[in-house]
Formats: sequence, C-alpha cells, structure tokens
Amino acid sequence: MLDSFKAVLENERTAEKLILAAKEQAEKIKINAQERAETVYTQTYQDTIAKAENKSKRIKEQAKTEAESEAQIFIKRAEKQKKKIKSNAEKKFDKVVNLVLQEILS
Repeated sequence: MLDSFKAVLENERTAEKLILAAKEQAEKIKINAQERAETVYTQTYQDTIAKAENKSKRIKEQAKTEAESEAQIFIKRAEKQKKKIKSNAEKKFDKVVNLVLQEILS
C-alpha cells in the first residue's frame, strides 16, 4: 500500500510539473501572440498612412491640374473680352475724332 501511495504522490508531482510547464508555455504563446499582433498593427497602420498620403497627393495633383486648366480657360475668355473692349473703344475713338473734326470744320 505504501508503494501505491508513493506512486500516487509521484503522479501528482508529475502532473503539477506538467501543469506548471503548460502554464509557462501558454504565457510564452500569449506574449508571442501579443508581440506579433503589435507588429502587425504597426505595419498595417504604417501601410494605411502611406496609402492615405499617396491618395492625398494624387488628389492634390489632380486638383492642381484641373485648377490650371480652368485658369487657362478663364484667361482665354478674359483676353477675348479685352480684345472686344479694345476694338469697341477704338471704333468709338474714331467716331469721336470724326465728330470733333466735323465740329471744327463746320
């Protein structure tokens, strides 16, 4: 009976060692998983920021191109308007000169 009792005690000690080893292994796995999760999070965050910056840059470039295009259209319209105003002013100037000359000569 003493041998049986010793065997039970030995089995309990072995079981406790196994449980302790399992807990230690579980803690290592948990720490490793946390470290990997942090690494993945950091990488994902950096990738997301980089993508957002690239998209922002493309949007800014597109907006600049569109603004320059619209500005060119506005400049062309303004130049046409300027020519039209200048032409009308020259026509009126000629009329005024003719009227003044007629007035002087009459």
